[in-house]
Amino acid sequence: MSNSTCTSSPSISKTIHVFLILIVFILYSCGDNKNSRPKGKSVQEITPVSFTAIGDVPYNEEQRDSLIKMISKHNATKASQFVVHLGDIKPGAGTCDEAVYQDVHGILREFNVPTFIVLGDNEYNDCEDPEQGLAYWNEYFLHFNENWAFEPVVSYQAERTENFSWIKNRVLFIGTNLVGSQVHDSIEWQNRLTQNGQWVKKLLEEQKNKVNAMVLFGHANMVEAGPEKFKPFTDLFVSAARSFGKPVLMVQGDGHFWIKDKPWSAQNITRLQIDGRDTAVKITVDTNLEYPFLFDREFLN
Repeated sequence: MSNSTCTSSPSISKTIHVFLILIVFILYSCGDNKNSRPKGKSVQEITPVSFTAIGDVPYNEEQRDSLIKMISKHNATKASQFVVHLGDIKPGAGTCDEAVYQDVHGILREFNVPTFIVLGDNEYNDCEDPEQGLAYWNEYFLHFNENWAFEPVVSYQAERTENFSWIKNRVLFIGTNLVGSQVHDSIEWQNRLTQNGQWVKKLLEEQKNKVNAMVLFGHANMVEAGPEKFKPFTDLFVSAARSFGKPVLMVQGDGHFWIKDKPWSAQNITRLQIDGRDTAVKITVDTNLEYPFLFDREFLN
């Protein structure tokens, strides 16, 4: 019997070499894709949530007419799952006439998707009689969303029933009573902001492992309009967001011009101030993306 040596043919060696290069390329491409799912995300994709934000409207008859037209366009698009009005349903100062609250209540009821609203300072804090303004707001807008069927269970803060929260598609949504303008009662102001902050902190701690992002709604510009005034809330909010460690979007009205920035030390928070008036922005939260917040200011045009 003759002895022989086993050797690989050149064609087999070349095939193995090409195969190994292909594997390395695939692994490298997957690891470098910044639009892929965040680390730790399951393979199953999560359906994005889209909603519309409006605010600071209507201030006059022209804006009232434009709001009615906007709602008609919105109802025809079917682009959003719900709407959030970020407060200020009237101009500030002076008397606060119940007829205005009743009128805007009827206009906003025309949305064919569930509509939420948070308090603005014009219909509450800037009234000649803030307590009367709050009473009118509570009569016409407290738990306004309950005028529609809404699949997620909406929870309300025990201490502040105007504050609301729910979870949809692993996104935590929170609405809070964050008004700006003057401080009439420093104790009430401090207590309200502290209760707001404690509630946001509690929800983020409880839901941390159940959600992938959070969206917070409030009226006031807490940065340019005097940050010291809002410290009882922002200290708690920023600390809780930092511990949460996932993307957070704060959506506000008040300023009447577009701002998108990161003004706080917790860099996972994006602050958005909408244009307001008779404009609307569609916001999509897609937690399959590393940065989950998408903004469309032209969707009704």
